[in-house]
Amino acid sequence: MNISQLQYLISAASFGSFTKAASVHHLTVPTISQSIKQLEDEMNTVIFYRTKKGVVPTKEGELILQHTAAILKNIEVMQTELLNLKEEYVESITISTIPGFVPQVVQATLELMLKYPSLKVQMIEGDTQTVMKNVHDGYANMGLISYSENQKNSSFEWTPIAEGKAVLIMNMNSHLRFFKTISPEDLENEVFVLYKDEHLENIVHNLMSGNATNRIALITNNTEALCQMVVKGDAITIAPDFIVSSLSSIYQDHLVTVPLKQFSLDKAILGRITRTNTQIPKIVEEFTTRLTDRVNPFGSI
Repeated sequence: MNISQLQYLISAASFGSFTKAASVHHLTVPTISQSIKQLEDEMNTVIFYRTKKGVVPTKEGELILQHTAAILKNIEVMQTELLNLKEEYVESITISTIPGFVPQVVQATLELMLKYPSLKVQMIEGDTQTVMKNVHDGYANMGLISYSENQKNSSFEWTPIAEGKAVLIMNMNSHLRFFKTISPEDLENEVFVLYKDEHLENIVHNLMSGNATNRIALITNNTEALCQMVVKGDAITIAPDFIVSSLSSIYQDHLVTVPLKQFSLDKAILGRITRTNTQIPKIVEEFTTRLTDRVNPFGSI
């Protein structure tokens, strides 16, 4: 007994004809007839009455057909579940991310590895342009970047994870810490250190326009270097407020943020990018969900 024989059996019963069953399965009538005769011999039971008008199940045949239908249905369910399992399970996943979210990526990875012990995650750090290139060229399944609405284009699918606003970041000793909001006119003789990002650089140049004494001392995609320069070097920087909340408490305890008056309505978005017209593996969706839960502990955006 095999699956094909059971399928022939159901077809013959449904059409009441070996001829029609043979046509559906692209077989000859003798092949269908012989297959069902083998089943009858194997079960020592007559399944069909053969008549000039076709075939009709015997009483025993009706019982066999009931069980056969259930068997085929269970096989179909099993095949569907196996297919879903294969789609869900990806042996490896490559994530390209800006450095500011490495801790969240690591934690989400640890959580997923509890569920998928053999999962392998490759993480590539880089600035925004590097992350976008890695995803666009297919080196990464997904990218994590901070962006604004006007940066979005049709090259990627953009999935927001968290939203915030750009803020000025300084250490506890800065005189700017007492401001409720900061405008370009408030900045004089300030030393900026910047994360390498086109959107953030544009904001800083606008802020610096209020006074020629302001200058940029460092541009880097190393968040550790930026934090050190702000905490120990009295420099200032800007970043989305959700970046600050993702920093180690070692730095958070020494930093103060002040909203930027001129950019208070501009949204900064932490989001996932994937290639357009590309099927997203379920493991990527699950990773995104876990990351969203970590970035938004009180609910997603």
